[in-house]
Amino acid sequence: MLHQKDYFDELGEVALGSRLKRLSDKVMSDAARIYKFTGHQMQPKWFTLMSLLNDKKHVSVVEAAEYLGLTQPCISQFSREMDKAGLIQFNSDPNDLRRKIMSLSKIGINNFKKMQPVRQAVRESAIAICTEDEQDFYQALKKFEKSLQRKSLYQRTLEKYHE
Repeated sequence: MLHQKDYFDELGEVALGSRLKRLSDKVMSDAARIYKFTGHQMQPKWFTLMSLLNDKKHVSVVEAAEYLGLTQPCISQFSREMDKAGLIQFNSDPNDLRRKIMSLSKIGINNFKKMQPVRQAVRESAIAICTEDEQDFYQALKKFEKSLQRKSLYQRTLEKYHE
């Protein structure tokens, strides 16, 4: 079988978003396989929200979106799915009855505790992947995000386009 060259290499940085999406899809697919193999009824996309609820105990959708840097509709979708799976619960904020506060349910707390050995193995494996070469990929990714916060791709592109 002929080994084909990765076309993203030809496109270079202009295909960065697509390459990151492909990378994200691969990592999420592997995470789903890990959860299935270890018998956990968990979706990889729920991981950060579940971790946040474990650490912070009670947060609103707005707070979760701010903590995780995700949109409110995204958090709402994840929380509905997690509620349907019995992992979280909603309570009204006593100071504002329109505001719903999320927390892990008893099932969610138990599942999170049972997942600790898997989480630790994933953490160690992810660190190993990120530091396998001379550069620390995770640290480089954090720097990349800071660069985007300083000035977005949109802003930079408009500047270059108008030069």
